[in-house]
Amino acid sequence: MRILLKNIKALHTCDDRRQVLRGAYLVVDDGVIREVGAGAAPSGVFDREVDLTDCIVMPGFVNIHHHFYQSVTRAVPAAQRGHLIGWLKLVYPIWSKLTPADLAVATSAACAELLLTGCTTTVDHSYLLPGALPEFVDEEVRAALETGIRLHLVRGSLTTFEDDIESELTALLGAKAGGLLDDESLVLSDMRRAAERYHDTSFGSRIQIGFGPTTVTYNNPQFMRDVASLATEFGCGLHTHFHPRTDEREVAGRLPAGNPSGFLKETGWLRPGTWFAHSTRLNDHEIGVLADAGCSIAHCPRMILRLGARVPPIHAYRRRGIRVGVGVDGAASNDAGSMIGEVRLVPLLHRLAGGEGNVPHQEWIDPDDALDMATRVGADILGRSDIGVLAPGMAADVTAFKLDAIGYAGAVVDPLTALILAGSESRSFLTMVNGEIKVLNGALCDQNEDRLRRNLDSSAIRILDEIAPLTGISYEKYPSRI
Repeated sequence: MRILLKNIKALHTCDDRRQVLRGAYLVVDDGVIREVGAGAAPSGVFDREVDLTDCIVMPGFVNIHHHFYQSVTRAVPAAQRGHLIGWLKLVYPIWSKLTPADLAVATSAACAELLLTGCTTTVDHSYLLPGALPEFVDEEVRAALETGIRLHLVRGSLTTFEDDIESELTALLGAKAGGLLDDESLVLSDMRRAAERYHDTSFGSRIQIGFGPTTVTYNNPQFMRDVASLATEFGCGLHTHFHPRTDEREVAGRLPAGNPSGFLKETGWLRPGTWFAHSTRLNDHEIGVLADAGCSIAHCPRMILRLGARVPPIHAYRRRGIRVGVGVDGAASNDAGSMIGEVRLVPLLHRLAGGEGNVPHQEWIDPDDALDMATRVGADILGRSDIGVLAPGMAADVTAFKLDAIGYAGAVVDPLTALILAGSESRSFLTMVNGEIKVLNGALCDQNEDRLRRNLDSSAIRILDEIAPLTGISYEKYPSRI
């Protein structure tokens, strides 16, 4: 199909020169960008023309960290007070009742929300798959591809828990923390199966596979080595949460490697193609080690606010040469699921790193940096050279936001700064994946949004009704203040 996007107010190519075209147009043919330019739109026969008057256009956003399954636990009052470990102890019991069908409806809803907020490619760090049932991966892939989004599915695992969570959950839910704790051999087998069946590195591929446990398994170095070996065999990325707590540093200190980054190196994880989520507690040595190894970081700013976590020094990571992309993170550690919402927080939150205004203002991230992180850099982190830039020959992943609402009134100097710093509307006017229009005028084109919501609500209600009597937790009530 030949499509013309015309009358574009501002088009950000996100190429190496960060070119911005005013009064622009873009021509798509057979899912590929054929022309990008400024001035009068080209004449010719088009199957479809879309008028983008008052719109800012950019590459589709690339979300490099998410947990789709967590969408069944959005805005749960009982989980609204407590840092990471306390929060996990409340929500893990709920997740123990997850089924492949629940993951499918959570995936559909999460992907729809991402498309509606400008995202065209997403990672899902799918680490909670009870019993390592292959149906979990199969249902997630099916549901995601039905939405039309590009999916990088990190087939994860839960072979170890943070802190003392395992003993508490086993006492509460039964053996292996109610079935949440994975059998490593089953995980490795399903990782191999997922890569053999789904991993596609061809131009414009809709599905790629990565590997990674939810957290670094200091108690089992061989498992980390085995996962890294699989990634090498299939040419897959590696991804996990890495922001070492004090107890993790103590455990790593007793191992031959001597520290967390040394453990990652010894197990084959420090290499290009590895990206870590959050990295809120890295010291100067670890920053240098990750930079030298070519590793990258997924920054999820709303999660930092939601869980009261440490603000990472993103400016220091970038200064050292670490590629930093943008992630939404799971709905239980975000409650929202808006990609443009995360991009809007990127230029603001990092200014508070360390507190007391001690981030040099010369290193503050600006809207151009934030857009770059959410497009070209994110694509590069995932090893993709076919997306993230609007240029001839690239896959036609495009998003557009209209700037005609009252929230943009007075923001007349620069459209991108208006979108990111002044805007509050979250829905894109247009989202296109591989030349297929998935969102137009703020609405899904080929999905029923109300049905997606009702399906996920039904799963969430069933799971909460099932787990509440077993835990004795009143999930509808906020925890008492101390």
